[in-house]
Amino acid sequence: MKWWMVVTIVLAVVRIADAAETGNPLTLDLQMKSEARVPADVLEHARDEVALIFAGAGLTVRWTDTTPRFTVKIVGQVLGFDRATSPVMGVALRTANSSMAQIFFKQVQDFAHAYDVDLSTMLAYVIVHEIGHLLLGTAHSPTGVMQANWDRALVHDVARGSLTFTEAQATRMRPSSSH
Repeated sequence: MKWWMVVTIVLAVVRIADAAETGNPLTLDLQMKSEARVPADVLEHARDEVALIFAGAGLTVRWTDTTPRFTVKIVGQVLGFDRATSPVMGVALRTANSSMAQIFFKQVQDFAHAYDVDLSTMLAYVIVHEIGHLLLGTAHSPTGVMQANWDRALVHDVARGSLTFTEAQATRMRPSSSH
């Protein structure tokens, strides 16, 4: 396990323990569905990293197939764009009955390959970004995981595991994460 993962887990446990003392529910129920050919180990590693990233913001992720708050749906590629190499890697969708983060696997794969970053790590950060939209609204941020434009510098932070939500975003997500 990498040192930054240990630090993230310790900080998350402290935040969760503090929240438990005040009675704040901090569990985020997510469901994963994949229509793309994503290797099982990539999905599992991405799930673990999603949990670690949200833990850093003080939220516990619980993967479930029953009564999820949000569904993560991985599809083969983005539709509705003129070129197959669209920079869009995911979208946050809300309907009257559900909220979903739709992830475009081919674009995530291409981006991970172009910037030489682990595929499951890139997938995790795209999932976190889109779930962030569902929790925070459509707002992008000049810093952190909610940045609009993902470039080489941001991907460097992804590869190191140091891309996080801002403290203000983490604070906004915590109260809204209860059912």
